[in-house]
Amino acid sequence: MTSPISRLATRIDTAGARHRMRRHREGWPAQASAGVAFFQSPKVQYRYRQAGSGPVIVFSVDPPMTLEVYDGLMAAFSDRFRVIVFELPAMGFSAAADSYRFGFAETNDDLAGFLRAVAGPGAILAFSCVAGHAAIDIAVRYPDLVSHLTLLQAGDVAAFTAWKAARDPKGILATPVLGHLAMRRMAPRRMPAWYRLSVGRKEMIGELCRCADRSFQHGAQWSLASAYQCYMDPAVRLQAPHQPVLSIWGAADGSHPDGNAHTVRRLCPDATCITFDDLGHTPELEDPARICRAILDFLQTRPDGTRA
Repeated sequence: MTSPISRLATRIDTAGARHRMRRHREGWPAQASAGVAFFQSPKVQYRYRQAGSGPVIVFSVDPPMTLEVYDGLMAAFSDRFRVIVFELPAMGFSAAADSYRFGFAETNDDLAGFLRAVAGPGAILAFSCVAGHAAIDIAVRYPDLVSHLTLLQAGDVAAFTAWKAARDPKGILATPVLGHLAMRRMAPRRMPAWYRLSVGRKEMIGELCRCADRSFQHGAQWSLASAYQCYMDPAVRLQAPHQPVLSIWGAADGSHPDGNAHTVRRLCPDATCITFDDLGHTPELEDPARICRAILDFLQTRPDGTRA
């Protein structure tokens, strides 16, 4: 379980929330990309973009990415979907309130409120990395909000426990206060190494770094220590959703142990699993057209495996 000192340390990432929210609404984050909008929930001022019409598909932004690198994805999906892309709480420019503590149920309940207001019922959730756990939990506890799940580079709880240990071998990010202060200091310097490790299409790394550096200069957050200590709680017990599940894995991602691929099967044995050997941690950004085709094929397949 999350310790009281970890919950207290999260205030380092939420202090000055009102000023940060106003600065995001009125400054660079509101103008940096076409169609930026904000939604105020009880816990978070979510920053998001949307385009297109048709079935609603919602993508979570995987930090340190921000909305600014999702143009290609939005173009690829907006011909067939109403695509919504949003930044997670206290990540990018989705500023979180002083009262937010990064709890698992707390976060997912707030995300469900955002989805209900912005996406409406019956959306396809295409959540990345550990946000895949939010998609699963929301699908179970708020089933009217979710028609299908696409989990991008997401494993089960055990897989992410192993991932955390590999990414933080000295336990710095797992240490309250020390981890938060280290993350603030190291985030811009950690970013290029993260992209070199995780991105499959190496030609994209330069632009991803430039975008992230620009976002950090304008106040973007990467509250990884709080997420490590509070949201990614090894005591979490996920339940299997009833909705159809697609697991997409980029095998060129060097940040995950090989054994983490498609571990969502341990929770959802009937999940459809697709591996792309040349793509990495964010396959939806590295080849959005190919990922769009994979999701369209998944949506057109009946439970018995035949095409609709």
